[in-house]
Amino acid sequence: MTKVKWGILGCANIARKATIPAILAADNSELYAVASRSKKKAESFAKEFGAEKYYDDYQKLLEDQNIEAVYIPLPNKLHKEWTIKAAEAGKNILCEKPLSGSSKKEAEAMLKAAQENDVLLMEGFMYRFQPFVIKLKEMVDKGVIGEIKEIKANFAFDVSDRGQDLRLNAELDGGALNDIGCYTVNIARYLMGENPTKVANFFEKESADGVDLSGSATLYFAGGSFASLYYSIMSYEEKDIEIIGTRGIIKVPGFFAWKDDNYFLVEQEGHKQKMPVETGEQYRLEVEAFADAILNQKEVPLSVEEESFANLEVVEAMRKSAAEDVIVRL
Repeated sequence: MTKVKWGILGCANIARKATIPAILAADNSELYAVASRSKKKAESFAKEFGAEKYYDDYQKLLEDQNIEAVYIPLPNKLHKEWTIKAAEAGKNILCEKPLSGSSKKEAEAMLKAAQENDVLLMEGFMYRFQPFVIKLKEMVDKGVIGEIKEIKANFAFDVSDRGQDLRLNAELDGGALNDIGCYTVNIARYLMGENPTKVANFFEKESADGVDLSGSATLYFAGGSFASLYYSIMSYEEKDIEIIGTRGIIKVPGFFAWKDDNYFLVEQEGHKQKMPVETGEQYRLEVEAFADAILNQKEVPLSVEEESFANLEVVEAMRKSAAEDVIVRL
């Protein structure tokens, strides 16, 4: 089988713990090169994972003609710069979420660069390739619990003991909304099958330099349904979702934990059951899907125009709502 040769821009923990192991496990991909601004770190990373090449400069990696795709796990603020540079170098790009840490307009410039250079660009919402998430969507669409009335999505944990965490850096577009709030928005939009028409959001606590540490939002959808979202990087851990319908409820404990033993708690007209569900290697599935699009000249499975832009519009509206203490219409 032909395999896509990957280069990694940066030695982030998400690359080490998730995406590089996924590339190594994927049938249609291989890890070819890694880059860091530290030569020692790049060399260590390459040895750890068996990469053929390593570079102490991101641009040098992009100039390597053997590389077909790059993964960008850099801080949010650097996504636009290095996505555009990668596109100009002719590389297909899997960029970690959020595609932009600041605006849809920024993401539009990134997609334009990809299109002008005839390369693929996709935002890394890996959980969308997870079998139990796809199963949940199928159940909702089939009306197992009737018409959706509300989705409750909570994604929270505490980074206060992790030292100089990049999520606490405002200059790098950190904050709870960009880091994990975007997931709660994404799953609400995905399950509803539409985008909200009104948004109200509050930042419950902010650091001295303006980084949002916690937030709570209500999304209103045209049909009269709601999504209630809570996201925090300074909170006791909570990673559940609940979908309330006209004829039942589906709860997914630990939805955002993405563990190996997920299950649904389904209640329909007083009858309750615990439903085992298939859990897959979501990062590997994401990598394989993106590589398949490259190898077979397909559209990426998560369209930037349809998915990323819509998510960023909601996130921008939430940021505006919190800043101006208003309800924002979309």
